[in-house]
Amino acid sequence: MKNNCNIKSQEICLVKNHENPALICNSILVEIDSIQKFISSIIEERYPDLNEHQTRISKNAALFAQHIGLSQQDNECLIIGASVHDIGKMSISDYILNKPAPLSRSEFSLVKQHCEYGYNLLTPLKLCSSITEIVLYHHENYDGSGYPEGLSNEDIPLLARMVRILDSYDALTMDRPYHKGVSSKNALKIMKQDMNCYDPYLLDSFSKVIEKHKIIQ
Repeated sequence: MKNNCNIKSQEICLVKNHENPALICNSILVEIDSIQKFISSIIEERYPDLNEHQTRISKNAALFAQHIGLSQQDNECLIIGASVHDIGKMSISDYILNKPAPLSRSEFSLVKQHCEYGYNLLTPLKLCSSITEIVLYHHENYDGSGYPEGLSNEDIPLLARMVRILDSYDALTMDRPYHKGVSSKNALKIMKQDMNCYDPYLLDSFSKVIEKHKIIQ
């Protein structure tokens, strides 16, 4: 499941047009971008806060990708994947998503299924595997304690490891119905205390992105 976007796109390109593969690759990304905008418009209608969350993450993803030197293809896949990573929450009840208090154990078990719901929603679209892997694996923890499959270390796709960090940072710094957001400095401090959840190299790189660009949510 860990084919990366660049390899997958190149395979499609070489089959369809061996003389100008880059042209076909760019066309594929334009089509995916249109699908992403369509999905975002649907989410905006039902859950504007969720869409804003995904929009912020996708903007920070662009800076993160640039900092660690991702290829253009993987850069695009990261941004698109980040902008739809929580689409599975469309299958969760409004009551649970909008509950102004911590979730019960059973409610949290339902919310955890949003990764698989999202993956199943996007699979028929036959998007780049790196995008759907972000949706499926963005709650996997580096030590294997995450969900849905309990993957660990480099078994978690790179782009999903990046979105794990981006997602946590946004969740910590933004106000929620049941808690007030913290400063960027405190968010990074909390994340470093929970180091088991994140790729240490990527977390260190993201900290440098925050400092360099003075990102304040």
